[in-house]
Amino acid sequence: MVHLLVLTTLALSSAAAAPKAVQWQSDYGKALAATRADDRPLLVVLDVPGDAKKSVETDQVKPDGEQADLLAKYQLCRIDASTEYGKRVAEVFKANKFPFTAIIDKTGSVVLTKKQGQLTDDEWNQTLKNYKSGERAPLRYTSAYRGLDSGSFSTSSSSTIVSPSYCPSCQRNAQRNF
Repeated sequence: MVHLLVLTTLALSSAAAAPKAVQWQSDYGKALAATRADDRPLLVVLDVPGDAKKSVETDQVKPDGEQADLLAKYQLCRIDASTEYGKRVAEVFKANKFPFTAIIDKTGSVVLTKKQGQLTDDEWNQTLKNYKSGERAPLRYTSAYRGLDSGSFSTSSSSTIVSPSYCPSCQRNAQRNF
């Protein structure tokens, strides 16, 4: 009896400790909700699986090796762009060339990058590495763009201003108050 209890406990603990397999979602709405819920960026791939020229390379979306580590940082959504649903999603992203890849920040509100067409393995991996944090980079402005004469331009960090917001009216107010 004690052995059965020990074996059951070991089986349950090893199942809980096993890493989750990378899974692709086919519903953009559910993937976006999952992104907002677990604080990971969303990788969206729109392609036509039956057409080699309009499809992502199989090795790039395969959940093993280095790809598994990179893809695990993202919520994943892969949509067949030849279906009616896929066409509607492509229209939202203004995608007209496939495959189309987009990465949305971890809040689910800003598209960090969009790429149309085939990507080499190096481009694919670099894109995944660059945006894995799901953070938007702050906007930086230098005083040279604020209407000051070029003689007062300095490349020191003291002339760089980090914008507090992406809101256009906030940006205008920050420029006026500078």
